[in-house]
Amino acid sequence: MATAWGDESVRKTGVPSPMYLMGACVCDDTETETRQRLALLKPKGARKLHWRDMRPSLRGKVVDAMAAMDIDHVIVAAVPMSQWNTAERARRKCLERLLPLLETEYNVDTLVLERREISQDRNDIRFIDGLRSRRFIGPIRVELCAGETDARLWLPDQLLGAYGDAQAGTGRYDEFLGHVRTVFIDSD
Repeated sequence: MATAWGDESVRKTGVPSPMYLMGACVCDDTETETRQRLALLKPKGARKLHWRDMRPSLRGKVVDAMAAMDIDHVIVAAVPMSQWNTAERARRKCLERLLPLLETEYNVDTLVLERREISQDRNDIRFIDGLRSRRFIGPIRVELCAGETDARLWLPDQLLGAYGDAQAGTGRYDEFLGHVRTVFIDSD
């Protein structure tokens, strides 16, 4: 069984249509291995590698480093985001699509998401428990973790940053993104 590391991103400006993105990276590397690969790319003084805090030249180096790793990347995109009324509704729709996909097609038994506000985390867990009780998903677990504590949580942030920049026309990551599975969901 494998572990996936997930994050979210909302893009409203510079893109053809506002989008809510949820990305997951299926990574079997240890936290130490991932931290060692990415630590030199982290801006000085930063607690974690965060796409929006990096210069474009550094972003390209991070994408190259990720491309060299043995990782499966998946993005679920809710586009246009407005059809779900709120970002939280779009998040739930993305989780509803992402969890069974990871479980059945990538043999993932645990998805680790970056911790948010306590009430948001509680709502996520309640929603995921509901998916499980309806047998929409199997035994896949979802864990919540602070982003700075595990470098593997930096991976989906970079994935979504590269994808969002490419959609906005501000970044050229075609080769890397060509290996990323992207699933679009609609409001049906």
